[in-house]
Amino acid sequence: MEVEKSLNNKEVATSEGSKNIKKQKTLIGANVIFMILIAIAIFVFVSYINDRHYYRCDFTASGKYSLTAKTKKILKNLDQPVFITSLLVKKQDYRFYGQVIDILEEYKYLSDKITVTLLNPLTDRTKITELAEKMKMDLEQLQINSVIFTCGDKSKHVQQSEVIEREFPFKFKGEEIFTSAVLNVTRDKQTNVYFTKGHGERDYGDFERAGLGNLASAIKRANYNVLPLDLLKQKRVPENCDILFIAGPTKSFSTQETNYIRDYLGTSARLMNDKGELKNGKLIVMLEPAVGVNKSSGLNALLGEYGVVVRDDAVVYNKVNMPLFGMQTVVEVYISDEKYLDHEITNDIKKLTTVFYGSSVLNIAPMSDTMAFAAKGIIQAPDQSWGETEIVGKKRPKYDEDSDISSPIILAVASELREAKADPTAPPHATQAFVDIGKKGPRVVVFGDTDFAANAFSDNPGNQDLVLNAISWLARREKELGISAKAPDVRRAIVKPGQLSAIFWLSIAGLPSIGIIIGGFVWWRRRR
Repeated sequence: MEVEKSLNNKEVATSEGSKNIKKQKTLIGANVIFMILIAIAIFVFVSYINDRHYYRCDFTASGKYSLTAKTKKILKNLDQPVFITSLLVKKQDYRFYGQVIDILEEYKYLSDKITVTLLNPLTDRTKITELAEKMKMDLEQLQINSVIFTCGDKSKHVQQSEVIEREFPFKFKGEEIFTSAVLNVTRDKQTNVYFTKGHGERDYGDFERAGLGNLASAIKRANYNVLPLDLLKQKRVPENCDILFIAGPTKSFSTQETNYIRDYLGTSARLMNDKGELKNGKLIVMLEPAVGVNKSSGLNALLGEYGVVVRDDAVVYNKVNMPLFGMQTVVEVYISDEKYLDHEITNDIKKLTTVFYGSSVLNIAPMSDTMAFAAKGIIQAPDQSWGETEIVGKKRPKYDEDSDISSPIILAVASELREAKADPTAPPHATQAFVDIGKKGPRVVVFGDTDFAANAFSDNPGNQDLVLNAISWLARREKELGISAKAPDVRRAIVKPGQLSAIFWLSIAGLPSIGIIIGGFVWWRRRR
């Protein structure tokens, strides 16, 4: 009986143990499922947060994936929603597709006013049709391999061919073109820039070394209209002229023509137009020294009224320590860092080098109580530069302290209405009449050189940006000041013939030999 009882007890204990094991397994299974659900929930939550709140970093040495300061300013100051639709077809042989998409994503990241939609024109036919109806366009007008920018009732189509410069090295100009398109659809009207002609000025349609074709193309891409102006024929500066551009005249402007410009800009004695409104003329002048075939521009008296003093007889020279040749005198003047004086035009380009080539010397006119304008130097030549006054008959330029112009040498000046003194007890002067005007009225920018803006020098990092910034400042578009879209980072590896042979034999014979040597050593060790 005791044995039977003991067996029954064992059976009961076994049954209870089995139940406990099942219970534990059930609890463990439930716990695992619960943990998996928690893990999935955490993953979904983190993904949700990551999709809406993330930070992008560009670790490339050249900032390849970063937008320029100019683009960032424009995007952050958008006050209207801009819709960007890509109709690009992803092809294996189109290596710029990824760059286009990266830039558009960066635009969306920087501004909540930007909406980017990627459509495949070959498969998303329904959405393409809806887009055509929304834009009130025929379906055929929506070309594939294009990017469409829309804002309100304005739209701009950017073709794939516009994004790439088909000359070696192939330049990807996506940011420059896309930012221009954003400006195109968000601006109320385009700004008109009139280039004077008839005085030997540089031609904005000329793409030879001395022409301004590259600069004019950059101005157009920045959404400005570029137009010609013959002052003697027109007898006035057109009313729709927003900026008057005088680029390197080699002959003098007549008194009649300078009076047309005065009437457009306004002078200290007459700043109001016939309607009693403040004149709002803008002038940019690029000069050349009156040397050789170049004659005086005839603009010295006019520019003097805006506080800019021009010396026709000076060419700035610079001393540079050249390899193998030692200290040499050159006509090129290299501007960087502290030689960009503090001004809205130069503040964003101080990391870039600008090269001037044979410049006139400019000065700031002393102020008087009757002057409504105040000029300020924006670029200064290096300390070792001087203004040469005796060019003819000299074999080599040499600084003469009795006649030449010593440092500091100013190469560019900006002028605008001076601010009235807030102190009511200060002596009255001309600006007291304009206390309530604020930052309005005419503006003038003068460069002592024209070559720096020509096609031959347009590839220098800061040259073109300096002119574009001056135009933006004149047009009172300070938010567009900055650096233009950068060229792609093209790096070349120069391999000498000896190095090429070493690479060849190292890859063909060197690397396989390592395996053979190691295998032979292992075989030799095992044999022992």
